[in-house]
Amino acid sequence: MKGIGRKVLIFSEMFPKPKNSSSGVFVIERLRVLLRFGVEFDFAPVSTFDNLLIRLLKRLKGITPSAPIDIVQVEDKQFPVISISLRLKDRIGLLRQKTDSWVKYAERMAQTIERRKNMKEFGLFHAHRVFPEGYAAMLLSKKHDLPYLVTAHGGEIHSISNNNKTAVREVLEKAAKVIFVSKALMKDACEKLGYDKSNGIVIPNGVDTNVFKPIDREEARKKIGLPLDKKIVGFVGNLIEVKGAHRLPAIARELIDLRSDVFFIIVGDGPLMKLLREKMPTKNVHFAGRVEYELMPIVMNAIDVLVVPSRQEGLGTVILEARACGARVVGTNVGGIPEAVEDEGIIVQQSEDVERELARATINLLSNLCYSCSTNEFKKKWSWQSTVINEVDTYKQILKEYDPDD
Repeated sequence: MKGIGRKVLIFSEMFPKPKNSSSGVFVIERLRVLLRFGVEFDFAPVSTFDNLLIRLLKRLKGITPSAPIDIVQVEDKQFPVISISLRLKDRIGLLRQKTDSWVKYAERMAQTIERRKNMKEFGLFHAHRVFPEGYAAMLLSKKHDLPYLVTAHGGEIHSISNNNKTAVREVLEKAAKVIFVSKALMKDACEKLGYDKSNGIVIPNGVDTNVFKPIDREEARKKIGLPLDKKIVGFVGNLIEVKGAHRLPAIARELIDLRSDVFFIIVGDGPLMKLLREKMPTKNVHFAGRVEYELMPIVMNAIDVLVVPSRQEGLGTVILEARACGARVVGTNVGGIPEAVEDEGIIVQQSEDVERELARATINLLSNLCYSCSTNEFKKKWSWQSTVINEVDTYKQILKEYDPDD
């Protein structure tokens, strides 16, 4: 692929962390393909770190402070992490969703990036996530008279507080382009924020089908210690309410009541872990905790059905990963889940009985189990290469409109 003529500065807080190697993988996968395509870009991974007082308070509460991250490695390239120190007052303001705290944080992000990068090198800013990264991109755009685009991944739209709606809408409206990872997410932005979508396009996340591909299921189960004589149902994600983790005990109980040969595996960690350990059935359930991303293809090959009980979802990359490995999917009818599931599973409407309906849909798939495989059509539609080709075309379009003589 030919270059785009100008260098792009890409930045985000979302990238793999020591405690969560799956975090922001969808950003890193894009960068890998950009490197292979020879597109000229720089990446500014942004991270916050706690000052001495916050670290001391965490230790007093028995919380291990996060280890600082210095470098993000993508293929053979190393990108230094841009760290921003947060005081206790800053942290409290962000937790309380105070707009002025988030705006000040975005301002500090823009200023810190400016100090660490030579702005004269770039022709375009690309922020992954609308807020606060997109707000920082908007500030840099205004100061340096360069266009910016943002990719909306989900949480910054569907979980936005009322306090921050005006700021987020401003970022969307002033961007040269806004990329949404699903049609549903764009619709959500229109309905919640009054966004007119005139500069919006949909480019979904992808999946690496060279990594996520079918392997022998029995061998996969042996590698992670799962029973060979059970039907394996899995949940993969953060253990938070927006991901529907609070629904898992009711789903698991219904499943195990209906079929004694069901085994439930929960992959992930989060604030609901204690609740789940208390309320999940005591038999035929395994808590795997966070799993290194390199092991996720084995996990996806070990399960028969992936359950996605989310209350909101931008797209659901885990759905694509499961499908690429041949698993079927049951998910709620929210966000981009139906777009990712397509006809390789069952979509359940939100209702008071959603847990029971998810369980029954899972039983339906288990009773008529047939493993799908990644077809050429699937690979073409959902590959990271397709995603990045569309994003690079967007870069070219923006740069041409901004400087038609370039």
